[in-house]
Amino acid sequence: MRVKISYMLLFMLPFFSDAQTRQMTSSEISVFQQTLKESVQVKTLSADFVQYKHMNFIKQPITSSGKIYLKQPDRLSWSYTAPFQYRMVFRDNKIFIDDQGKKKSMDIGNSKQFEKISRLVSSSMRGGGYDEKEFTVSYLKKGDANMLKLFPKLQDIKKYIKEIVLVFSDKDTQVEEVTLVEPSNDYTRFILKNRKVNGQINESVFNL
Repeated sequence: MRVKISYMLLFMLPFFSDAQTRQMTSSEISVFQQTLKESVQVKTLSADFVQYKHMNFIKQPITSSGKIYLKQPDRLSWSYTAPFQYRMVFRDNKIFIDDQGKKKSMDIGNSKQFEKISRLVSSSMRGGGYDEKEFTVSYLKKGDANMLKLFPKLQDIKKYIKEIVLVFSDKDTQVEEVTLVEPSNDYTRFILKNRKVNGQINESVFNL
């Protein structure tokens, strides 16, 4: 069960793009950091997503889609709706899983590894702040958009995630793309669509 959950967490987790990328200048970094401080604090987030899973042994990425809901401080609902149905809910220090009608749960209170990964996924989707003790941060420009690359320092995270890439919308400074790179260099890219920040989310979304 742990193997399957780890695999699905990585699904929720080198980045390639046609747009040219470059390092931000020191002044651009200062402006970007200030923009993040002044941006609307994300207390809730709902969005549709399209996921592209790239693996070294296949030419075309595996594409799937679904819905994500976030609610501070500890609610995360992640649902795949196509081409299969699979749902995970992180709530009350537990993982609840609905695998096409087969439901199970797992207590992650005693697993710092799963707890950190779930917090990491949630924080990445919000574009939230990052502790420099846990990450090395690289600031870049992707075309006109701002981009962050996060490199985990903690060994228990590095086992599963090599790099996280966040692309911020140049319209509202919110995260619109997340790429999670595995140690094998397989990677998963998420594109968030129809994002709604700080809207009402019914608590039933986080129940299975």
